[in-house]
Amino acid sequence: MKTYRHKVSVHWGDTDPARIVFYPNYYIWFDQSTRLLFDSVGLDWDHLQAKYGVPGCPLVETHARYILPSRFRDELEIESRITEWHAKTFKVSHTVHNAGKVAVEGYEMRVWIGPHPDDPERMKAYPIPAEVRAAFELR
Repeated sequence: MKTYRHKVSVHWGDTDPARIVFYPNYYIWFDQSTRLLFDSVGLDWDHLQAKYGVPGCPLVETHARYILPSRFRDELEIESRITEWHAKTFKVSHTVHNAGKVAVEGYEMRVWIGPHPDDPERMKAYPIPAEVRAAFELR
């Protein structure tokens, strides 16, 4: 499966009074990493909206395990990959490295949605297209 890596700098505003990363920021970075992972295989959110009517892939479950603290001015590397495919959902796993050590492990479970056929104001889960899954296979 495709793995995407990118760097994140920890800024003052990312930290709490103890100068360690305030935990919700990891979820912000996970969300950004998922978008960048999709971008890296040519499936940016605008493309998904235009081709499939998918306005995004909402979260239905999240988890994070904090192993080592990250602090103001640390340079992190986030590694993201899809580790599970289900009919209408998929799991994106994230590993945050700080100075070469695993600092945080987490995941997001996301659902593939589109407009509900009876009410376009509502959303409905749909099967994930095979071509979307295939985009993440190693080439």
